[in-house]
Amino acid sequence: MKAVVARRYGGPETLQIVDASLPEPGEGQVRVRIAASSVNPLDWHELRGTPHLVRLARGMPQPKDPSLGSDIAGTVEAVGPGVTRFAAGDEVFGYGKAAWAEHTVVAEKGLAHRPDSVGVEEAAGLGIAAVTALQALRRGGLGAPRTWDGAGVEPMPPRVMIIGATGGVGSIATQLAAHFGAHVTAVTSAGNRELALRLGAEEVLDYAAQTLDDGLARYDIVVEASGARPTRELARLLTPDGVLAVVGAPRGDWIAPVAAVVKRAVANRFTTKTIASILARRDPADLARLATLLGEGAIRVVVGEVYPLERIADAVRHSESGHVRGKLIVRIAP
Repeated sequence: MKAVVARRYGGPETLQIVDASLPEPGEGQVRVRIAASSVNPLDWHELRGTPHLVRLARGMPQPKDPSLGSDIAGTVEAVGPGVTRFAAGDEVFGYGKAAWAEHTVVAEKGLAHRPDSVGVEEAAGLGIAAVTALQALRRGGLGAPRTWDGAGVEPMPPRVMIIGATGGVGSIATQLAAHFGAHVTAVTSAGNRELALRLGAEEVLDYAAQTLDDGLARYDIVVEASGARPTRELARLLTPDGVLAVVGAPRGDWIAPVAAVVKRAVANRFTTKTIASILARRDPADLARLATLLGEGAIRVVVGEVYPLERIADAVRHSESGHVRGKLIVRIAP
């Protein structure tokens, strides 16, 4: 089978397409014939081995496992012992490892059934980004549509700001927040204003603005999905009990992510506001819920561009540029 590997840390130029042996599913694993995948920042951080803490997990001085890719959409080929939710022939999506290949094995909990109404390219863009968006909003206390029993004065909808609102995580977070009944302010480029409105935003701010701080602490939740705004500035936008959910961590070779997490933990001890670092946790219930919302049309995946597997290096370069509209999809099956 074809598979993308990088036998040393570096940029897209280190990627190779090789012939690899077909993997066999072990206990609790599912082998999937992959139709499509996508590119996430996680993937090129693993490719480059930066921040260098990544190398503690992947291996030093070279990766122990040269395979790459996370998001998966395809067909179950075989299941290992103990697998109960899937059988050969099931159409699935989710995320795991070694997804830039024609076949891979995935932990059962990393998969969900793909709705019949959802294509493989859209499903391939749903995994890590969508789970991250859902978990970021839930960290802020927003995880279901608002309800009101009609008694008294109807409560005001929560106010949510999404920074990077038309990227992979942000485009899903914008839709989920709107679906859950929030008043959504999107921060994106001027060229993506109309897209942000179609995704459910009620206000759109230009990310090129030097500051988003207008002196009004009015947001219950701020999701920072761009990696470009200082935490201190964003914390000033929050209500006294507001939550800032920071997706990922600042770029840096060594300690920037750790330093950021420590600073947020210390800051939380001196304020009623919460500053949280969000890294997607594998949760089959979240994947299943997202599949339902996608199948019902409550959310959609914005497919920015589709690359064939042979152009995986170009796809990574595009992702690293930071100028991505929605998700970059990698088509693997013809």
